[in-house]
Amino acid sequence: MRWGLYTVALLATLLLAGSVRWVLHLSWLDPFLVLVLLCGLLAPVRDARLAAWIAGLVHDLSSGDPLGIHAFTLGLTGLLLTRLREALNIEPWWARGVACALAAWAGQLLYLIHHAYWTAAGGLSWVRIVGESWMTATVAGVIVIPLTGLPRLFSRRRRAGGAKVG
Repeated sequence: MRWGLYTVALLATLLLAGSVRWVLHLSWLDPFLVLVLLCGLLAPVRDARLAAWIAGLVHDLSSGDPLGIHAFTLGLTGLLLTRLREALNIEPWWARGVACALAAWAGQLLYLIHHAYWTAAGGLSWVRIVGESWMTATVAGVIVIPLTGLPRLFSRRRRAGGAKVG
């Protein structure tokens, strides 16, 4: 994995999550989850898992939530997605979306349960917890589908450009 590129993406995600998301009223979007899913699909397995945990730790440090909850849930999401990636054929676009949504749903469900019952937020019913976690996971999975084609697009351009000798 290219860790320099990951660091730039993580800093851009931090900026997006910390300022742009709230200004544009995009509370349904979790940029850290999108980054974790993207790394989970494109990076080597061990790097993807480490990148997911690091993204969660950065999310913890930049939020008011208890330290460790995002590192745990996003790390779990990365672990589940890499397991699904090894077990399933994720070459079709819809399979990538389903794998991302399922892996993300588990992590988001645990986060919302923790938020509702251990941080004294209260007021969230089970139906709302399941619905919000599924909505966040699905949105992130849908956003990741077209982003997974970017490395292929850039590598095709590089190969096509490199073939021309002038």
